[in-house]
Amino acid sequence: MKVVGPALLVLGALSIAPGAAAQDAPAAPAPQHVIVPPKLTTFVQAEFPPSEVAKGQGATVVLQIAIDATGKVAGVSVLESAGPAFDAAAVGATRQFVFEPALVDGKPIPVKITYRYAFTITEKLVKKQTADFVGTIRDRATKKPIANVRVAVDTGQQALTDEGGKFRIPDIAPGDHAVTLSGESVATIGTTETFEPSKQVDATYEVDRKRERGSADEEEEIVVTAPRLKKQVVSTEVQATQAQKVPGTQGDVLKVVENLPGVARAAAGSATLVVWGSAPQDTRVYVDGVHVPLLYHGGGYRSILPSDFVKSVELVPGGYGPSYGRGLGGLVTVAKRPLDEDGIHGSVGADVIDASTDVRAKIADGVHVALGVRKSYLDTVLGAVTSTDVGNIIPIPRYWDGQGRIAYDLAPHETLEVGGLASSDRIANTLLNPDPALTEVQATGTDFQRIYLRYEKHMTDSSVVSVGPWFGFNSTSLANSYGATVTDVTNHSTLVGMRADWHGPLMEHVRGNVGLDFEMQFASLHRDGSIGAPPREGDIYVFGEPPPGQVGADDWKTVIGSFAPYAEADITAFDDRLHVVPGARFEPFVTSASKTVPTVGAAPDVGTTREVAEIEPRISVRYAFTPEISVKAAFGTYHQSPQPEDLSAVFGNPTLALSNAQHYLAGSAFQLTPTLSIESTAFLSLSQDLVVRSESQSPLLAQALDQVGIGRSYGTQFLLRQQQIGHFFGWVSYSILRSQRKDHPDVDWRLFDYDQTHVFTALGSYDIGAGFETGLRFRYATGYPRTPVIGAFLDSQTNTYEPIFGPHNSIRIPPFTALDARLAKHFKWNHTDGEIYLDVQNVSNHSNPEEIVYNTNYTQRGYITGFPILPVIGARLTW
Repeated sequence: MKVVGPALLVLGALSIAPGAAAQDAPAAPAPQHVIVPPKLTTFVQAEFPPSEVAKGQGATVVLQIAIDATGKVAGVSVLESAGPAFDAAAVGATRQFVFEPALVDGKPIPVKITYRYAFTITEKLVKKQTADFVGTIRDRATKKPIANVRVAVDTGQQALTDEGGKFRIPDIAPGDHAVTLSGESVATIGTTETFEPSKQVDATYEVDRKRERGSADEEEEIVVTAPRLKKQVVSTEVQATQAQKVPGTQGDVLKVVENLPGVARAAAGSATLVVWGSAPQDTRVYVDGVHVPLLYHGGGYRSILPSDFVKSVELVPGGYGPSYGRGLGGLVTVAKRPLDEDGIHGSVGADVIDASTDVRAKIADGVHVALGVRKSYLDTVLGAVTSTDVGNIIPIPRYWDGQGRIAYDLAPHETLEVGGLASSDRIANTLLNPDPALTEVQATGTDFQRIYLRYEKHMTDSSVVSVGPWFGFNSTSLANSYGATVTDVTNHSTLVGMRADWHGPLMEHVRGNVGLDFEMQFASLHRDGSIGAPPREGDIYVFGEPPPGQVGADDWKTVIGSFAPYAEADITAFDDRLHVVPGARFEPFVTSASKTVPTVGAAPDVGTTREVAEIEPRISVRYAFTPEISVKAAFGTYHQSPQPEDLSAVFGNPTLALSNAQHYLAGSAFQLTPTLSIESTAFLSLSQDLVVRSESQSPLLAQALDQVGIGRSYGTQFLLRQQQIGHFFGWVSYSILRSQRKDHPDVDWRLFDYDQTHVFTALGSYDIGAGFETGLRFRYATGYPRTPVIGAFLDSQTNTYEPIFGPHNSIRIPPFTALDARLAKHFKWNHTDGEIYLDVQNVSNHSNPEEIVYNTNYTQRGYITGFPILPVIGARLTW
């Protein structure tokens, strides 16, 4: 859409060119010339730059226009810039102007004038939240355009190419849409394009013409870009540009995951992801195919990647395909932005929590680099503004992370990237007690580093090949002290992995995906202290309770890994309305522990190795009754190796095997308007062979843990999502679920420690205009289950009270309720975009209980509360 405000033509300087009459008569008055300025006869509107529409601000570019003696524009230069986008649009339009020439005494002459080109935001422009689709289709071999090719979008819109092979489809709803090319001269082929509001997708497709039937050189169709297999049956993907505006995230793209359906609210100070009632360690996180141990730094304040490196983040809570495995719960995949920008770009930002900076640059033809770093200082800020040790109330993390990338364009559509990322966390939880001997402190540390190589090539037959080997280290530590009783756990691991993948067409109406997913972990662990500290899921205890008096110590090593080939096919029918995606993953697992029993004297350790191969079938089905109404269903089996910490001969069981789960789900999706949709999904997850603590008070040697637990999670989730429309976007998500565990065959079902029956989130962001945007987020979540204390007795040996517990997990922490708000101001300074924001969490200052605590004799119950009102002020510059 082209919009231009009133143009003001000013005759700034009328320069008579050489050869024009000029009299020099110093003794007499100068002759009076009759001057007629040039007159604009043909005006050309400049397109309002799409990149500037979202900012809601107009601009004025001051130009100098050179007009020759015929009235044509001979040159244009910028006197006062409004930014590269506005300058380019104004200069491009002005070059097409036509004038009646300037006259002096009736004779045309060349002149230069000053012209103010004004760009004005209009209501019509702001409301355009659809995209335009234009392009060209041509023969791959001859490069000649192909006419009469039908270009159809899955919204029902279509167009035919003209004699020049060109097509245009206006006003397409934002999002990923399937595009189909068909016609008498080409075979029916498909691809996927991403459409963004107020932007135009300009595509060029090179295809092979159909050969005569029976010809010896008949070939398959060719398309430049390659669509992947359809996304998982249930997934939610959020683009980075939207995620940065979500209230409560302080502009951190990856923090948007905690607002998606199926995700339980993490407790204050926790960085865990609980998806569909699974344990935190059951959900896997990948960054461009590289497995990382966590998505968020300690405390959950910030994610591990800078937002400028992130293209999108996708949450698949269950039922995902065979490309991924080794987890019983959900899947989070982060896609990084490709390094393809010219020039130097970057950002710097800071708020009361941390500061970060990153830079991206093209350093040579086909060579791009990127660097990023972040460091927290919240502990320093709090120390400067209050004398209270806030860390005794809310855990205050200390963290840093860094990333580096270098990408090479080996050839068109062929890239090689080498990169690395590192992260470090330290956080401590303290529960004070008037008696120092009863004060409990738990300090954790997590460090990891990754180095990776990623090769990707897009073939001319629309297939894509990618190979990504990686290598890295994990290091975790936990120190739990209760008075003089100290428990230490450390784990230093070396990891190596690789993902190799091919996806592309197999035959008409069938696309395939085959690959190899390899990962090995070599761990060296140490543990000493109480056998019951820290407590594990399922333990009956109360926060602040002394750990069991039995102590032990162990050093052991483990090797855990698998080598998994996988394959799946996307079979379409009924004009692409039906998609059946069967697949399977064949995964041989190896689990090795360095000792089967605790070390005795100088006797050599005897290790154990378990090898087992599993076949994991997966299938999903989708059917679209209309472009607006569709249904879906999926099933999959999943396996997970034991945790290295559980393979101790003293504290665990070195013979633990695999746990397994089955995911069942069904749902529907309705596209209510081009930008408003609603999805619902019902799910059931059944798990077996879960690792639990032995029910025996005196377990057999090296059998402190058993593998007899079972679990079930079931429920429904809903997502009502409004894509960007005008100034607004937002969504409402609601999950109602029940997650239960059975620790032994002879006990009743109990609530899972992380069960949350209701999780509701409603959020929205609105562009006020003039560079201002605001947003609100409301959250409600059921409190976690806890076991009540119904009495106590005095232990004469320790002179402390011991609790008497009621039914396991039969009460709950009170529900969580919070309203968060965000206000941001965007501005432009030369070629730099700036943002100042105020992100206020818990605007109502509601006191949210986070944990139940008791006094020393268990006669009074209270709560540890979470954050009070927390205003976070920050600023960010990008260039």
